[in-house]
Amino acid sequence: MSVLPPRSGLRSRLGLGDFIPIEKRIDRHPWLATVAIGGGLLAVVAEVFVPDLAFLVFAVTALLIGYAFSPRDEVTGLTLLLSATFLLPANLVLAPLGQSGVPSGLLASGLLLIWFCLRCAPDLGTDRHFQPLRIVVLFAVVSQLASYAAGQVRGLSPLELSGANAGLLAELSAMGILLYTADTLRDIRAVRRVLNRVTAGAAILAFVAALQFFSIVDLAKLIRLPGLTVHTSTADFVQSRDGFNRVAGLATHPIEYGVVLSMALPIALHLALTAQRRKAARWVVVAMIAGGIPLSIGRSAILATGVALLVYLASLRMRTLLNMLPFAIAGLVVVQAGAPGLLTSIKGLFTNAGTDPSIEGRTDDYAAVFGLWQHHPLFGIGPGTYVPKLYRVLDNEYLYELVTVGVVGLGVTLAMFGMGYSLSRRVYRTAPSADARGMGQALAGSIAAAAVAAFTFDAFGFAIMFITTHVLIGCAAALWRVSVRDVPEAERLPPTWIRRLANRTLRPA
Repeated sequence: MSVLPPRSGLRSRLGLGDFIPIEKRIDRHPWLATVAIGGGLLAVVAEVFVPDLAFLVFAVTALLIGYAFSPRDEVTGLTLLLSATFLLPANLVLAPLGQSGVPSGLLASGLLLIWFCLRCAPDLGTDRHFQPLRIVVLFAVVSQLASYAAGQVRGLSPLELSGANAGLLAELSAMGILLYTADTLRDIRAVRRVLNRVTAGAAILAFVAALQFFSIVDLAKLIRLPGLTVHTSTADFVQSRDGFNRVAGLATHPIEYGVVLSMALPIALHLALTAQRRKAARWVVVAMIAGGIPLSIGRSAILATGVALLVYLASLRMRTLLNMLPFAIAGLVVVQAGAPGLLTSIKGLFTNAGTDPSIEGRTDDYAAVFGLWQHHPLFGIGPGTYVPKLYRVLDNEYLYELVTVGVVGLGVTLAMFGMGYSLSRRVYRTAPSADARGMGQALAGSIAAAAVAAFTFDAFGFAIMFITTHVLIGCAAALWRVSVRDVPEAERLPPTWIRRLANRTLRPA
């Protein structure tokens, strides 16, 4: 049997189907132009006569065109997940499922099903070698089931039982994202493509938030899809603080919005610094994300940004930092000119923290949680059972984990953050590829920012924060696999202290 030579622009067959040639363009497929023009006209007509269907027509048109150009690979699955995460208002849900019916969460559960199917067929090419993140996921499953059983033994009210079931669904979503991302991304380029999607989504959030901040239009209230309803328990997308619009974009709350942008910032910086094509577009994304962070007017976003940049910028050369410094100063000037007094208001959040009632409310959470936790120390009162209507709102994810899933569950959550960070740092220290090393350090900054921000609000109770955090941890595991574990040991970089010693030894006198 003859073997055909590889064709330019094509890749080999993978588990989720054939890749489409990258060089496809719309002029090679006239029907795509027809779909694009026809869809645009229909969207305009729908906006005039049936406004509720306008976004649906636009979304279907975009999906058809995107499907035609998208490779049939693992990245497409994550692209759909991130599209549902960043392009739909976080308060849209499937009504019969309530708050558990967030489309992005359901898609994440679907990724778990796809992962199981791929694992059942050894010839589909998913990773089957050692992956430490799978061990963390296994412990998470055991912890959640034990906590759920402990809650049933304790006895649950109807509200608590509903919360417990929602907690298990959330765990399925987390498993789907982590396992699918860690085991199916096949090379560094695939990881980079996923991170591109994350930064693009964050830029869209910043754009929507800017429209809200300057009172131009609130797209979060205009985007509606048949079959999805507005969940009544979510807060408004635009609030008020110190005379400014405190905005959330399409996120549930300004805190979630600001922290997600903070997590995306070091990744966007790395992609811009290492871009081979469309460098200007990459820097526009950086500017949109960085400029959108102050619009949340929150301490959490500033704290997360500081942690993310501290971790990532520590890996850059001094010359690169000095080159970026004028642009950072210019950005602050633009923010001050565009919204006079905004930076002063943000500064006041820290200088007046001692008299802020929100700080006092957060400190009061500890006494309330420890008083309940001491009766259920190991597995807690049950996942999702700490319902605000019955207890109180917790502004600390770790306290929430402690009281609901106990010390065991809290340990698993910390292990997940620690695993993502340590694998990212391992990539930075030993990967032979410079792009992979920078990507690993950027992911380390993002994951560290998420872990620190979780002290300031119940992070995993917000869909965009939940999805983004787990995608980035999964990307860290996949990047470690393709750039360190699967690379011959002889090609890996030696430990940092050996490299420094060698540089000193070889330095000319």
